[in-house]
Amino acid sequence: MKRQKGKHKNIFEHMGVFLVDLLKLDQPGKGKQRLQQELTALSQEGKAAVKNYYVRKVSIFLTVLAAGMMLTFVSFAVYLGNQKNVGTELLKRPGYGEGDRKEALTVQVDGEDSAQQLEVTVQERKYTDQEKQKLLDHAIQQLDEQLPGENESLDKVQNDLYLPEALEDGAVQISWTTIPYGVIDESGKLNEAENESGTLVELQATLTCGGKEASYTAFAKVFPPELPEEERFRKSIQEQVELADANESHEEELRLPGSVEGKRLTWYETSENPVPAVLALTLVLAIAVYLEMDSQVHQKAEKRKNQLMLSYPDLMWKMTMLLGAGLSIKGTFSRISEEYQRSRVLQPKAGAFYGSSKKATINYAYEEVLRACFEMQSGIPEAQAYERFGRRCELPEYIRLGSVLSQNLRKGTKGLTDLLETEAEASLNERKSHARKIGERAGTKLLLPMVLMLGIVLVILMVPAFLSF
Repeated sequence: MKRQKGKHKNIFEHMGVFLVDLLKLDQPGKGKQRLQQELTALSQEGKAAVKNYYVRKVSIFLTVLAAGMMLTFVSFAVYLGNQKNVGTELLKRPGYGEGDRKEALTVQVDGEDSAQQLEVTVQERKYTDQEKQKLLDHAIQQLDEQLPGENESLDKVQNDLYLPEALEDGAVQISWTTIPYGVIDESGKLNEAENESGTLVELQATLTCGGKEASYTAFAKVFPPELPEEERFRKSIQEQVELADANESHEEELRLPGSVEGKRLTWYETSENPVPAVLALTLVLAIAVYLEMDSQVHQKAEKRKNQLMLSYPDLMWKMTMLLGAGLSIKGTFSRISEEYQRSRVLQPKAGAFYGSSKKATINYAYEEVLRACFEMQSGIPEAQAYERFGRRCELPEYIRLGSVLSQNLRKGTKGLTDLLETEAEASLNERKSHARKIGERAGTKLLLPMVLMLGIVLVILMVPAFLSF
């Protein structure tokens, strides 16, 4: 059961109806015509849609306004709740290293009605001398525990040490010095140690806490790191090669060690693996051939189209003369195809002696005429063969010619000669226009080589001029 109109409206919708009626917002006026026309067109309620739109618009506006007022009230209440009465309570001071903090406070003076706003700066906490000493002692205790890092002790150090820059949450700052320099850096990272018997390193630290200082000293014996067997043996081979190179530096040739640690060595000159390069070249070549084949097909199709366009006038004149001589359309096609077969001789290739290397010349227009004759001989109806001839050529001129021949075959050949003669004359002008376009495209293709040649000429002229300065 449908709800009755006007029921179950909230207070904002009732207020919206009241304001729309009071302010006459739904009445036609300047700047409202287009909107009201669109509302009427989009709804089936007619003019009622305009009023409903404005009622909904005003009710939404009132809803948002009420929600904003409610949020404002809540935020003000929260603000008042955060206004703590400091009284005899203390403001918490920032910890060491946190920096000073500014507090915005309100102070109410007895006897005055209005409160005053003040900004108070609370400095970070400062330690007493006893607290500083306690922090320094505790930091030194931590260094004793944490300094070895992943090593079992400082007596045998093969991994990085832990040299912190600060302890006690930043209250104690530490600076490090290592003697001798270079074995262990200031961050605790080990550099390459060469002494198998170990290198004794003195670690000196200066701890600072609020101006109070303390010193810390420790000794670590650094050994070369334990390498895996394979890496260790490789390092031994490298050392033997370096030793041989140093001992035989006066010789013309370097004799590589034949064995290391009792294991025989066989040396090879490493050559670059050609497989990745050949594989990449193969893929590139395959893709290039694939794309080039498509490009060649496109080029051949364009060449065929151009040749069909240029051969159309000649075909029209031949058909006009043969039909004028009394031959039928089928006889004309047969005569043209026979003549084409006799004239399709083998021509010598460019640059070859006559008769030494030959290829057949093809005219696509006459090839399609010949194919049409073969179709008629195979039993395809003559009219259908002419239409198929035009569709195979794909050009509008040939499609029109095939249609004309098919229609005149049914109606008779009267007037066909004059029609073909007119078509031949018109096709001559089209061939001239097409040949001009081909020439323009060829000129455009030559533009890039000409620009490159111009650039080369400019380089040849300008480089000597710059070098002469």
